[in-house]
Parts: sequence; C-alpha cells; structure tokens
Amino acid sequence: MIYFYLFVPLYALFHFALRGFVRPETRMSLVLTSFLCTSITLLIYQELEGQNNYSLINDKTTLERFIADQSVNREQDAIEVNRIILETSNKQGVQAGEIYLVAKKLKEANENELSSLAFEQLYKKFPTELGGAVLAEYAQVMFIKEGRTFNDEIEKVLAEALIKSPDNASALTLQGLKELENKNIDLTIKLWTRALNSLDNERDISELKILIEAVKKLKNQ
Repeated sequence: MIYFYLFVPLYALFHFALRGFVRPETRMSLVLTSFLCTSITLLIYQELEGQNNYSLINDKTTLERFIADQSVNREQDAIEVNRIILETSNKQGVQAGEIYLVAKKLKEANENELSSLAFEQLYKKFPTELGGAVLAEYAQVMFIKEGRTFNDEIEKVLAEALIKSPDNASALTLQGLKELENKNIDLTIKLWTRALNSLDNERDISELKILIEAVKKLKNQ
C-alpha cells in the first residue's frame, strides 16, 4: 500500500511536469522512471529507519482491525496481536500507558484472553506502579477469562487493588462475588452496598441493586 501511495504522486508529478515534452510512445519510459524513483525512495526510507516506522503503522492497523472485528483472517490477526503485546512490553523504554492502552482496548472489545495477556505484561513490567483501578481491571479480566472462577493469582491482584483503592466499585463487586462463593452472604451485601456509592452509571447502579436484592432473598430462604 505504501508503494502505491509513493508511485502515483511521482507518476503524476513527472506526467504534468513533462507532458509538453513527452510523446505517447515514450510514456512507458515515464512509468518506468516513476517506478525506479519509487523503489529508490523506499530503499532510502528503509535505511533511515523507515521500516521500523512502517512496522509500527502496520501493527497499529492490525490491532485496530482486530478490535473492530474486521479481520479477514481473525486467527492470524490474533496471533499478530499476541506478538504486538509481547514486543511492546519488551520494548526498551516502554511506558506503562502504552501497554495499558492495548489492554484496555482489548478489554472493551471483550477479547479477554489477549487483554489478560496485556495486563499480565503490564503487571510484570510495572509491579509497584499500577493504581488500584488498573489492578481491579486486571483482576476482572482474569476472572472472566477463567470462566468466572477465582484462582490464587486473581485473589492476589484483587487484594492489591483493594489496598490501593478500597472504594473501587469493580474491586468491591468482584470481592463480593468471591465472598458469595464462600457463602459469606452478609459480607457480599455489605461490599456491594459500598460499591453502589462509587458508581455513577445508572445502568450499573440498577443492575447491582438487583443483585443485592437477589442475594437478600437468598439469605432469607
């Protein structure tokens, strides 16, 4: 595609600059000249680290296509996104926000397997720098990825999230589910009631209230 973008402007430039001097039989030479100039331009571009910039653009396009569910070959794009996550995480001088942005976009697209991988790399790279809200998102994605069951890693990250952000609604809701699994119904109600105070989305508030009432009924049975 980048070749096309370079070739057409060069051909047009040569054509309009020389149209008063170019005979119909020499137009093929004009095309070949444009082709040669395009090739030389690309070689220079690559020598000046253009290939690296091209790779970054290509990776961004692949990621956006995958998130938008516009992949022709989704399995292949998933493999590429996996590679992008690992390469971004291992890049020298990488910032936490770079990895988090990828993790967040994949989470919003319900790509929990890949989102969990991105959050995992973020957690490994910046173990003490992440805020409670980010840790809560990581725990939530892991929970969904694991088929809505808890494991030691989820509980560890969730505990850290609550230490850093004790009023985070996502962390409180997830902790409430854990307590419900352990049949600590009163504690579940208490945690979810606290979570209500941190929510501002009316739909989320309504759904959590319904869950609280359902648990209360369960308690009274």
